[in-house]
Amino acid sequence: MIEIRLAAAADIPSVALLVAFSFHPGNGWQALWRSFVQLGIEHDLRDRWRSASPHYRCWLAITTTPQPLCVGSVELDLRPINGHPQPYLSNLAVHPDYRRQGIGRKLLSTVTASLAASPYSSLYLHVLAKNNAARQLYRRCGFVVIGEDTTVWGERKLLLSQPLTGDRYCPNAAQENLAF
Repeated sequence: MIEIRLAAAADIPSVALLVAFSFHPGNGWQALWRSFVQLGIEHDLRDRWRSASPHYRCWLAITTTPQPLCVGSVELDLRPINGHPQPYLSNLAVHPDYRRQGIGRKLLSTVTASLAASPYSSLYLHVLAKNNAARQLYRRCGFVVIGEDTTVWGERKLLLSQPLTGDRYCPNAAQENLAF
């Protein structure tokens, strides 16, 4: 069974490990590189946590059996989109052993449910163009491509948007409605 809950400061190392492993899998030199990436992610998470932004949230997907384990995470904050602060989803990560079990969809639903009473009309995110699995999940959850850019490494990334009003395509919305 999977439980979705808000992260606490004590969860930062687990989230950093999950995000590093999800976005940088591999063995050998890649595993060594992942250790450095993980340290950077943990530092960034601590900075976001310390910023005390009233809009920042991080949710976790935790297994409840056989022992609690962080198997998914997602972050939400405001970022400028077309010059205006908008809800922006980042670092949606699911442990490779737990993918294709609806955890990403549950995390997305939790984010959109938290924005139900907000004054915002859309949720935004970036995804690498080559990440077909993530693009498929986002498309099924009602996101559409509205722009394109490149990362600092020259990889194509897409800007996606999902309307926060009307029917949504991402089932299993969370019951919790947090003010954003």
